[in-house]
Amino acid sequence: MATYLVRCIEVGREMQARHGKQRRDLASVIAQRLGDAAIVHAPGRLVIDSDAPDAAAVLAALPGVTTFSPCVRVAQDQLEAAVVSLARRRLDATSSFAVRVRRGGEERVGELASERSPDIARHLGDAVAVATGARVDLTQPDVDIGIELRGDEAFVFDDVIVGVDRAGPPTHAADDEPRFVADQMLGRLAARLRLVGYDTLTVYDLADSEVTRLAAREGRILLTRDGGLAKTRAVRVHRVVATDARAQLAEVLGALGITPDPVRYFSRCTLCNASVETVAEADVCDRLPPGIRGRDLAFARCPSCDQIYWRGSHVTRILAELASH
Repeated sequence: MATYLVRCIEVGREMQARHGKQRRDLASVIAQRLGDAAIVHAPGRLVIDSDAPDAAAVLAALPGVTTFSPCVRVAQDQLEAAVVSLARRRLDATSSFAVRVRRGGEERVGELASERSPDIARHLGDAVAVATGARVDLTQPDVDIGIELRGDEAFVFDDVIVGVDRAGPPTHAADDEPRFVADQMLGRLAARLRLVGYDTLTVYDLADSEVTRLAAREGRILLTRDGGLAKTRAVRVHRVVATDARAQLAEVLGALGITPDPVRYFSRCTLCNASVETVAEADVCDRLPPGIRGRDLAFARCPSCDQIYWRGSHVTRILAELASH
């Protein structure tokens, strides 16, 4: 059974046990893709035990995973033996190494509870040097031996594998017809993108990993005002700076080099994103304001949410606004 220490970004209250939205989402997906996985949650971490031969590949390709490490999990009283065992496999008298110790957010327990992390690293470094003859180099070591102390356990590893969130996919495929997913802070921008004809989803109260996975699965450009989410390299992403919806639309179109096609304007429902359908006035007459009836206007209806649209004076105003950008 292989053990993996999986790292994800959590900030603020998401670090608390009762929140952990990102962790829960990742754990759910990992459980689906690695059927035998045993999963333990910790702030900013998941500990995965799995015999699946493709476990490392699954973790590396999963949006939301920043890095992960194949590791050995031991009780604290077995830590020195585990570190020396790893060092003997990787080091000889010509090698250099560093031992780096990090504590988890849990309450300190076990025999190392009262020890400072630098003192633990120094003690283990001395043991490795005696066992292998290798020299300590904290700047550019040949081998980095990492240790995380979590609860009464220790996780020992010598490799940190970068996930797709930080490494990115091999390529970002170009899309002749860009589609978007906008986070919950960009609802008005999403409506304007739909107005000019672009397929734009809006997501609410989802973990960043779930939003990124949606964008990757459907080939969408991710739009966000969240600095942490904007760091993902798993998908094409733009961090929106402007605060006004009109300026946001101009910013996104300019930054991504997109020139809207007027033929596509008003082809989507600004509320739910579905493509609208042309309808005769007679079919919707009973739902129109009195001042709109009988003016020979063009009408459309959303087949999804049943919203009615027509090209009145507001269309002229919106088109002029778009032309100004």
